[in-house]
Amino acid sequence: MNPQIADMLVALEQAFVRFGIDFYLVGAVARDIWMSGIHHKMPQRTTGDIDFAVLINDKGVYEQLKKYLIENAGFSPSHDNAFVLIWKDKTQVDLLPFGIIEDENRRVKVDGTGFTSMELPGFREIYEEGLPQVELEGRHRFKLCTLPGIVLLKLIAWHDRPEVRRNDILDISNILQHFFEMYDEQIWTNHHDLFDDETANLQVIAARVMGREMKRIARRNQKLYQRMFQILEANTTSAQNSPMAEIMTGYFKNTVMDNLQLIEQIKLGFTE
Repeated sequence: MNPQIADMLVALEQAFVRFGIDFYLVGAVARDIWMSGIHHKMPQRTTGDIDFAVLINDKGVYEQLKKYLIENAGFSPSHDNAFVLIWKDKTQVDLLPFGIIEDENRRVKVDGTGFTSMELPGFREIYEEGLPQVELEGRHRFKLCTLPGIVLLKLIAWHDRPEVRRNDILDISNILQHFFEMYDEQIWTNHHDLFDDETANLQVIAARVMGREMKRIARRNQKLYQRMFQILEANTTSAQNSPMAEIMTGYFKNTVMDNLQLIEQIKLGFTE
């Protein structure tokens, strides 16, 4: 790990503890830890940003956290995005607040300049479903977004802005490609019924399990469940009307129909 990043993690950990804030890693860093750090699979792409989901039950605490990090821990504010801080080496750190700080529409509004309002569907439900912990460099222990949680968040992000978020579907494809290997213990333990079908290959089984595991998260909120279902339903009506299946061909180098069948397995797992 880059020594600058290690120092940054120490500063963040100390600040989170100081303010009694629970948190977990999300985004590309969480994906990379699962894929390359734990399972030695190369991710499709990398990013320099680090995203933390932070549990905030008092808006004032979020503002105090940012103020402390800027004044005492070497961070600088972003003038374009109130949810972003900049570390000494210019690494962008996104502090994504969820919890009671959200309004009745799941929207968070904070003080600052530039981008000051966002919706964070799924963050609370992923947290409530339970998170594994990972140790980095022998001295950092972080809760980590699950792989099904990462896929759920990426589907929502792509659905929000499909014209600029095509890479989210490529990331999902990358995860699906290796999901059976990365999740094999849980699959054999909790989804052994899927092996009764002798015609099902491992990728089909992995897609079905992905749907089941995303359902465990989404069922905690009816609105979230309905949104996920609608995304999957809209992308399984036909090969001609599945932008998700079309984008997946850029990763798998296969046909839209092949990917349509994978999405159908995800939907089947999600709805059963």
